[in-house]
Amino acid sequence: MKGILALAGALILMTLSITSCLVTNERYDKLTPGIWRGELFLDESNPLSKNISKVGNDQDITFKNAFTEGVLPFNFEVSYLEGDSLKIDFINGEQHVAVDEILYGRNRQSGKDTIRMNFLAFDTYIRAEIEDGMMTGAWYNPRKNWRIPFRGLAGKKHRFTLMEEKPTQDISGKWPTVFTYEDGADTALGEFNMNVNNLTGTFASTTGDYGYLDGTVQHDKIYLSKFDGGHAYLITGKIIDKDNMEGIYMSGKTGRATWKAVRDDKAKLADVSKIVGATTDKPINFSFPDASGKMVSLQDKQFQGKAKVITIMGTWCPNCKDEANFLKEYLNKNKSQDLEIIALSFEAYDSPEKVNSLLTNYKKALKIPYTVLWAGKVGKDAIKSVPFLTEIKAYPTMIFLDKNNRIVKTHTGFSGPATREYEDFKKEFAKDIEKINAI
Repeated sequence: MKGILALAGALILMTLSITSCLVTNERYDKLTPGIWRGELFLDESNPLSKNISKVGNDQDITFKNAFTEGVLPFNFEVSYLEGDSLKIDFINGEQHVAVDEILYGRNRQSGKDTIRMNFLAFDTYIRAEIEDGMMTGAWYNPRKNWRIPFRGLAGKKHRFTLMEEKPTQDISGKWPTVFTYEDGADTALGEFNMNVNNLTGTFASTTGDYGYLDGTVQHDKIYLSKFDGGHAYLITGKIIDKDNMEGIYMSGKTGRATWKAVRDDKAKLADVSKIVGATTDKPINFSFPDASGKMVSLQDKQFQGKAKVITIMGTWCPNCKDEANFLKEYLNKNKSQDLEIIALSFEAYDSPEKVNSLLTNYKKALKIPYTVLWAGKVGKDAIKSVPFLTEIKAYPTMIFLDKNNRIVKTHTGFSGPATREYEDFKKEFAKDIEKINAI
């Protein structure tokens, strides 16, 4: 798929883009509690993205809070906990994602209160100045070396619009979809639920899904978005008739595609256990460093005589995060099982120091209880680190091993909790664990 806290005292905000000093500010009352409306200006040709601080509430009222092309809207909630600690949750449908770390201070250069929201699991952050119930700044992705202008408005509870135009069709159901990029095409299965104007759902494929999408249908227009600190998706479109839709997809700063969908409520995804195969029926082995630099081998004592699940992942991968949460919950609910999980992470960096920091933060932010190792750099050569697989088609990919380290099954991609396939996956996973434990 081409294409995703507590404030421990007053801290000094550091940024990669601003070198001026910030003085400590122990008052947070200028950050209004409650629901905010955030905006990411994905289309920087939009003149509003050049001076977002000048885009005020008057314009919002004039246009009845209508959607602006190329601007990804989302919602987040600011709250204060005991001890005046600050909490911020990003909201996408049923999903609430808490900011891992919040830093707050005053910029000496501008004299304005400044906030930095760190998304440790994704190695991204939002930095913004705060004034009169408004945040203005940018969302930064150091791994991709880009920034996207950001604005936040306090007290704005709508996502795309306040209007409620009667939809021409109920698009609840399944929609096989083709995304066409400049260099090729991807297929996915749209799964949507409508309630009057409200629209939720996701796009699922054999390599993963887009997570929780939230939006609206206005007359014949479709609007969906997602922002979780690591991934920004904006899907807009038009209902052609009861069986056809088309539109535009934007992801982050560079992901751009057109899409067409056809209704088919009987549509199913391909069997993900048959996409990637094993190159051997003999026991496998590997040895990679953990976040401390210590070499860990599949032959180590802690793994001997146990069934295992190996997952091919990356800290940059949204579906890997969903999978990590599932695996964590499974282990917590099944502590009596003699099962080991080992994550082999492929990252975009070459620096051991940078990767070790990423893996440490990832484990901390997601509270991962299992082993995570650095297997190499993501890309076409990643397969060289796992020669026991025919190929790597998607991140994540699961490998089920018996107690003798023989591959019993592979599972490409991950259908997360936003998909209809998720409940079936959980049942199948439990059966697979029973199988490899019985061998």
